[in-house]
Amino acid sequence: MWYQQQSEDYRPLFWISGRPVYANTLLVVAHVTAFVICAMVISQTSPDGLIAALGLNPGAVWHGQVWRLFSYIAFDPAFYQQRSLWFLWSMLILYFCGREVEQFVGRRVYLGLYAGLVLVPALLCCVVALLMPTLGFAPTGLPHVNCAEAIFGVFIAFATIYPGAMPSMWITIPVWVLAWIFFGLNALLDFVFHDYTSMFLLTSASAVGYLGMRWVGAGRGVNWLTDWLETRRAERLARKHQIRVLTERKSAESLDAILDKISQHGVNSLTSSERAALEKARAKLIDRDRR
Repeated sequence: MWYQQQSEDYRPLFWISGRPVYANTLLVVAHVTAFVICAMVISQTSPDGLIAALGLNPGAVWHGQVWRLFSYIAFDPAFYQQRSLWFLWSMLILYFCGREVEQFVGRRVYLGLYAGLVLVPALLCCVVALLMPTLGFAPTGLPHVNCAEAIFGVFIAFATIYPGAMPSMWITIPVWVLAWIFFGLNALLDFVFHDYTSMFLLTSASAVGYLGMRWVGAGRGVNWLTDWLETRRAERLARKHQIRVLTERKSAESLDAILDKISQHGVNSLTSSERAALEKARAKLIDRDRR
């Protein structure tokens, strides 16, 4: 473990030969197993057939094929078609960062977070594809969508919990800076290749990871909102107090001028507005004495 903050719910699912197996370890094993099975199926058929059966397809989801909301993370089409190593990097991020997140929030919250990282972006994508199909969210299928966006949400969750962490002694950049760098690079690549679906999923998963950790109390938790509202209220009260002090000061200066005029020229020299100001000041003094 990199860090020592630990939830009371951080317990192993079961033990194998005296070694604990945690939820995050089981997730990594499930991803790798699904990846191997998909590779064996593709060796006998083609990636297109697997994508057609398991890929995120908003049109098919709205016609009842709800398993696509989570089956799309079972494989990485880019690996089979372009021999990309993104799947390997995703597993490393899930293993190391996911382990720390699970340790901090506990097993149940972590599994709920991962379910949210998989389902919430997929559901939002299907809703957007239904309501605004002209944005490029193809209702007939999204062949490039995979588990990378959900696992990046795990990395964002880790960066939210430990923003000042250093990945290693050779990389001295805080993890929150790395999170912004990786997010910016991925978003830029998606924009260049007009892959707005991946950009949307990346943003959604990042938001789920960040807000999920804030909700359970990581960092300042959701107190940032109440703190901001309290700061705004204090600023408004300070401005009102300054205005009231300034008004009272001007009123006192005006009253002093009226009293000087009375002492020099008598009460009959006062104008109607000066008489009204004097009467108002007198009423305030009487009211203050009653209190």
